[in-house]
Amino acid sequence: MRTQRPTLKFLAWLVVAVILIYYFAQGLQWAEIKANYRDLHWGMAIASMVPIMMTYVVRSLRWGAFLEPIGQPSLRNLFAATTVGFSSIFVVGRVGEVARPLYLSLREPLRPSATLATIMIERLFDSTAVALLFALDLAAFQPRITDHQQLANVRQIGFGLLIALGALIAGLSYFRLHVDDVLRVVNRALGWLPAQLRQVLLNLLRHLADGLHVLHNARELLITAGYTLLLWALVTLSFWTLVRAFGVALSPASIVFILGFAMLGSLVPTPGGSAGAFHTATMVGLMALNIERNQAASMAIAMHLVGFGTALLFGVYFLIRDGISLKNLRAMIAHEMAPLNPTSGSATNSTPVQVIGAKP
Repeated sequence: MRTQRPTLKFLAWLVVAVILIYYFAQGLQWAEIKANYRDLHWGMAIASMVPIMMTYVVRSLRWGAFLEPIGQPSLRNLFAATTVGFSSIFVVGRVGEVARPLYLSLREPLRPSATLATIMIERLFDSTAVALLFALDLAAFQPRITDHQQLANVRQIGFGLLIALGALIAGLSYFRLHVDDVLRVVNRALGWLPAQLRQVLLNLLRHLADGLHVLHNARELLITAGYTLLLWALVTLSFWTLVRAFGVALSPASIVFILGFAMLGSLVPTPGGSAGAFHTATMVGLMALNIERNQAASMAIAMHLVGFGTALLFGVYFLIRDGISLKNLRAMIAHEMAPLNPTSGSATNSTPVQVIGAKP
């Protein structure tokens, strides 16, 4: 059953992806889409990949800041793990995100639950940044939307998302300040679970609280927020360049508007890097700016390939170079399942995980 559940979950999301791709493709004139790519300025399209490559460096630097209370991995290993993780997302969907902490833990003496917790915080920062930029964009700029009711609906969604994220951040801040009390409550509430599984969940929550230190440290919050804004500025530059490659002139504010839709689509964990969901949501955002459906679809496909596929240029190299084996993964899972010592916080009666490239 344990091996079947992930497979069934994957198949379920695969069905969702097929349905969304069908909706996305319905009514498209593929001859026009082919013409759009034939007329594409390929030099600008390739140039749009450069800012995305730079985002992996920025993500690595920010990830290092989140991990500071836990360890100090090298930028090289952080970059390798980041590109491997995003390559996995492109292939199998959001479930591939676990490849980042697993890969980093193979190269650094860090528990996977600790690195996984920081990725959850990273997702929070990214979602908040895009929602904030999206809301400010709608408030300060007038997108090229002629349908006033549609504009009102989009604004409601944007501000609603911003309020929800604000409430989530407030809740996480409270969790960070009262982590011991919260964990005691959670431990009692989950008393029906097997002891080892309950301990793993408590470990994850503890590491999540460790990573949330940035919310209560002005200097580190400023640093991580700066990295986050730089990251999304680079994504905006990439998509702006890519849109220009299709011969369409959109302002940076319009690109931010599209990013809001793209982010909503990327939250759907379908295989292939939110395949179908990203395409449909991004196309809807482009069409809201009065871009013809076939051209909007062409741009959405290109944005998906650039935004998610660029990581493959590095990720495949690192996987081949390091030759990740099943033995490594089994050892790491066994290490992670070992309960933590309540006093020291380290695993008891467990063998350290083999770290690739570490000196003996």
